[in-house]
Amino acid sequence: MAVAEATRELVIPLRRERSPWAMAFRQLRRNRVATASAVFIIFLVLVAIFARYIAPYPYDMASLRDYYAPPGGKYLAGADFMGRDILSRTIYGTRVSLSVAVVAATVSLVVGVTYGLISGYFGGRIDQIMMSIVDFLYGLPVLIVIILMQVYFKALARRGATGLAGVLINANKAMGGLLFIFIAMGLLNWITMARITRGQVLSYKEKEFIEAAHMVGASTPRIIFRHLLPNVLGPCIVQETLTIPQYILWEAFLSFIGLGVDPPTPSWGIMIQEGYQGLRSYPHVLFTPSLALTITVLAFNFLGDGLRDALDPRLYE
Repeated sequence: MAVAEATRELVIPLRRERSPWAMAFRQLRRNRVATASAVFIIFLVLVAIFARYIAPYPYDMASLRDYYAPPGGKYLAGADFMGRDILSRTIYGTRVSLSVAVVAATVSLVVGVTYGLISGYFGGRIDQIMMSIVDFLYGLPVLIVIILMQVYFKALARRGATGLAGVLINANKAMGGLLFIFIAMGLLNWITMARITRGQVLSYKEKEFIEAAHMVGASTPRIIFRHLLPNVLGPCIVQETLTIPQYILWEAFLSFIGLGVDPPTPSWGIMIQEGYQGLRSYPHVLFTPSLALTITVLAFNFLGDGLRDALDPRLYE
């Protein structure tokens, strides 16, 4: 009996260790600003998905009798120079901004991480050639290249084309002009991600667990995608989250100068361009899309800062 009681006293309950991602999520929840930003972004996603049911009016419904109608009454946020509901167009504009953010970030993450993994893991001549290409592309002014590509795409669409170009033009029209924006942004935005991934891989591939994987005969794809990728993915996700505001601002800028989406597709950049001309007389036209753009960019910035703190392994030492 005494032996049994002593044995029970020596039994120490085992605590289940949390994974690094679980600890990061717990740390992120402690950051109130980042959590509020994440909730706001989820809200934006829901608004974009259910815009047809949330918006009071269709985004292209115009009523010239309501020319620059003030906020309140029939139009909660007022109407623009064509009598279109500003609130409805702002809600539909969420789709454009989030679509650009998601597609550009996904392309950058997938292409850049894959490129950086291959370059950093194999090293030698392969690494030199691949990073020389990245260095060349890094020297190009990205925004200017995107503008030139959009000018070319717009001219191509006006002139008309056949074959693959014709298919792309028709697809771009069906998407309201978003396809060419996706192509223009996706071609160059992965180079920073490739550099970050390569640097992480060069650091991790000399670690003991990678040497152990080599010794037990693990294949190259297994080492890259099972051992290296999970360790380098955290900083890459943080970097991409911090870059998303740049994609949103680029899309708004392209639409502002007439090289973005095709009217009447609503974009916050187009709405700001249409509203600033009557800023002194009708400031309400500019207020709602500008506020939406500002809060969205700030939300992604705050979330990125929170992810960077949560995924910092030094916090758990």
